[in-house]
Amino acid sequence: MGLKFKVKVPGTSANIGVGYDCLGVALDYFLELEVEESDKIEFLENGKPFSIPIEENLIFEAIKYTEKYLVKNIPSYKVNIVKNNIPISRGLGSSSSAIVAGILIANKFAGDVLDINEVAKLAVEMEGHPDNVVPAIFGGMVLTAHDKENIVHSSLINSDDLCFYVMIPDFKLSTEKARSVLPKMYLVSDAINNISKLGLLVNAFNKGEYNNLRFLLGDKIHQPYRFALINDSEKIFEISKKYGALGEYISGAGPTLISLNYDNDEFLENMKKELSELSDNWTIEKKKINLKGAEVY
Repeated sequence: MGLKFKVKVPGTSANIGVGYDCLGVALDYFLELEVEESDKIEFLENGKPFSIPIEENLIFEAIKYTEKYLVKNIPSYKVNIVKNNIPISRGLGSSSSAIVAGILIANKFAGDVLDINEVAKLAVEMEGHPDNVVPAIFGGMVLTAHDKENIVHSSLINSDDLCFYVMIPDFKLSTEKARSVLPKMYLVSDAINNISKLGLLVNAFNKGEYNNLRFLLGDKIHQPYRFALINDSEKIFEISKKYGALGEYISGAGPTLISLNYDNDEFLENMKKELSELSDNWTIEKKKINLKGAEVY
């Protein structure tokens, strides 16, 4: 009997305001797969043929990428996507979870030859930036710096009292479009703003001191240029502030917005009501940080 296993990868929220392309957090959204050796390569979703063609399938692409890296062919396989509640093209790491899943599948078939840090290095290589893939692998909130040769990451001490109120609209926003609106050059003062706030933001999360969170999330590098792509985004930030949230940010490239707050059902209900009155259809969910990261079992 051939190899049979499961893979589970969490969704992620990247940038977290001033941590553009370097800070991200794993949240309780999941991509779950059942994988087994087979006589042909096949992708299914709950037992039915997968709707995305194989040439556009990031899981397949990541498996091939890993095979090439390992210079090792793995057997044919069947992948059944049993659960995927990570919204697509919403800034919650759906592509990163697929990349991580593909690398882990190839690694398992190859005999677990890559350790977790090599998995991370390969995922960053493939994705191009670490803010989504690294927390998806390790879980928690992670800060990462990298270049062609090096990748250094550090997990923040995660505070259990923090909730992520995830606000998702019914429209998509591609990462390419969200990146295309960013300037090619920045003022030194804007760069300093982000550097200084990022240091203090990491310190605030590590210490669980949230009194200056909104100020520290106030980015000058990407968010000001992306608000225009996300209907009512600045208005939603104001509403969140009105109801007492600790701070707000655009998740990844958007269009998902996140309010940080303590566990507060009244806040959730107030936000739900206000969002329902906007022209687009917004949903809001309360999520906790996922500390486990990617699992193969």
